[in-house]
Amino acid sequence: MWGLGATCSLWAGLTERPTTPAPRRRATTLATLLVAWLAGTALGTSPGTAPAAARPIMQLEQAHAGYVPTLDGSEPIFVLLLGSDARPGEEIDGQRADSIHLVGINPEKGRVSILGFPRDSYVSIPGYGMDKINAAMTVGGPDLVVETVEGMTGITIDYWALTWFEGFEAMVNDVDGITVDVPFPVYDTYAHAKIDAGVQTLNGREALAFARARHALPQGDFGRSENQGLLIASTLAQFKKQFRKDPSRVFDYVGAGLRNIRTDVPFDQVLALAFTASTLNANKAQNMVLPGSTGMAGDTSVVNLDQAALQAISADMADDAIVKKDNVPPSPNAALVEDDG
Repeated sequence: MWGLGATCSLWAGLTERPTTPAPRRRATTLATLLVAWLAGTALGTSPGTAPAAARPIMQLEQAHAGYVPTLDGSEPIFVLLLGSDARPGEEIDGQRADSIHLVGINPEKGRVSILGFPRDSYVSIPGYGMDKINAAMTVGGPDLVVETVEGMTGITIDYWALTWFEGFEAMVNDVDGITVDVPFPVYDTYAHAKIDAGVQTLNGREALAFARARHALPQGDFGRSENQGLLIASTLAQFKKQFRKDPSRVFDYVGAGLRNIRTDVPFDQVLALAFTASTLNANKAQNMVLPGSTGMAGDTSVVNLDQAALQAISADMADDAIVKKDNVPPSPNAALVEDDG
């Protein structure tokens, strides 16, 4: 979703302190970085608009200027992952955010929750009124998407991440692909996806096609959002497995990041963060999509979110980043999984 080194480098820069970080804090910061890497995005405040072709494939910054997240393991960390639909020559943070995921990390328990927002969710955008959530970035950049999601959930976001089509593809290729247990075949002509079910390693082009495919899914964008969450969880699992088998594999991720990310974070700090990535249990990652129903707002097709589900999930995540079993919404791809099984 791109290079762990990129994520590590940027995250290290955001959390840099004059003293040596404690082991738990390093684990927390790396966890967030890795999650950001997985989504192929960049956390923080955009350094201004620029054409996609002239920007690094990933950036990482704090979501609020002057706000210092608690990184000692006593509180959850929240990262907003954004995927821009910018094409070459277009401003990355001036286009629609067609992939939106809120990732919660519980560093004490090594748990991760991934919450997808359907791109057509009809929500209140601060200062602009009601509109589709993906329009927030076109009028106010990633900062306004952060403000919008915070208003919906009551959760203070610590970091945001932003990437785009070619950036995502490059990041996946730099770590030799992502191994995914694809739960059902994904064939989508529009997204150029021809992906069979089963465990396989997706290269950058294939991973992007998998992340974009929605026309072949019975619940469209809801199912696509869940598949994007699966890519995030799969990358976490892949790094943990590779690190346990060969700790030197971390250099591949770090190297990918340093090639593709602008950062002045010292190399030793990047490595210190990278070596703690195995603290997250990707097998227990909660991959969810906010439920809702399609409707109309004037002449525009929108998604009306289930407000009861939104409130319940948000309250759980705000508490400890873990959603109670009774509040986990049904999988939008459940029918496909059952048919393929």
